[in-house]
Amino acid sequence: MFTCKQVSKSLSEDDYQNLPLIKKCMLKLHVALCLVCRKFNRQVMESQDMCRHYKENEQTLEPSRPKLEEDRKERLKKLMTQASELRGKE
Repeated sequence: MFTCKQVSKSLSEDDYQNLPLIKKCMLKLHVALCLVCRKFNRQVMESQDMCRHYKENEQTLEPSRPKLEEDRKERLKKLMTQASELRGKE
């Protein structure tokens, strides 16, 4: 069984759907059983599901939406990576 810290770290570093099956099952089991992790980590998992669904269906959801230029996308990615790295150092 994972600790609360291991579960939060795994969920913040990667989309749980990309994890190996056994690790994914252990995460879901921990979140279902642990009173401390239940609310926060379930919200993280639901957020990842929503983002994945939006990304998969982006074209059909908003076809008339203007696209971001590639340089803006790259700047946003760098900012998100930096924020993630700073959060990991805490």
